[in-house]
Amino acid sequence: MSSRITIDLPKPLPPGEECLPHAAMSLGAAPGPSAAPRRLVHRLVLEEHLGCWVLYRMDEGGGFIADTWHGSRDDALHQIRKEFGIEPAL
Repeated sequence: MSSRITIDLPKPLPPGEECLPHAAMSLGAAPGPSAAPRRLVHRLVLEEHLGCWVLYRMDEGGGFIADTWHGSRDDALHQIRKEFGIEPAL
């Protein structure tokens, strides 16, 4: 099993409202539409890190938009289904 999965979205979509850019997180911004990243997500990268799974959201140029940490691969895949409405082909 690979510890890195890359998914190109069929259509660019905004990240979920629970995703904050790291600058907003460190400044103590409350979650919500005003603090959510504004760029569209073109690619997802799911990667194992320190026993957890990190879901990175990337823009069309491969730039970082946001990430979320998940306790298991299944939890991260559930987040992809919930946030982007797709079934990841693994």
